[in-house]
Amino acid sequence: MRSDSGAKSQNTPTTRLLYHGDFDWGGVRSVTPLARSVPWRPWRYTAPEYRAAVTTLAEAPALKAPALKGPPAAPRDPASAVALAECGVRTQAETVLNDLRTDLGTRSR
Repeated sequence: MRSDSGAKSQNTPTTRLLYHGDFDWGGVRSVTPLARSVPWRPWRYTAPEYRAAVTTLAEAPALKAPALKGPPAAPRDPASAVALAECGVRTQAETVLNDLRTDLGTRSR
């Protein structure tokens, strides 16, 4: 997770929570209670980013694992649940760690 400072109005700053988690049914389920508690938006956590991560894993079949359990609703990106069901591949947040670090302005180690 990371936060971005935004502006609600010219005089009232706000903080928005950006969330990235594992692309699996558990990860999708975990954002539902979060969505009820705080305003947030996906951070590299949408169907296009999931499909890109799956493509990366296709080069290393041993890392693939079937998606877990049945499909829950995806509150911020319904297409994510569809993509998970279609691809059936679980990807962990670490799969895109270098992209997340780039977003934060840090180099991969």
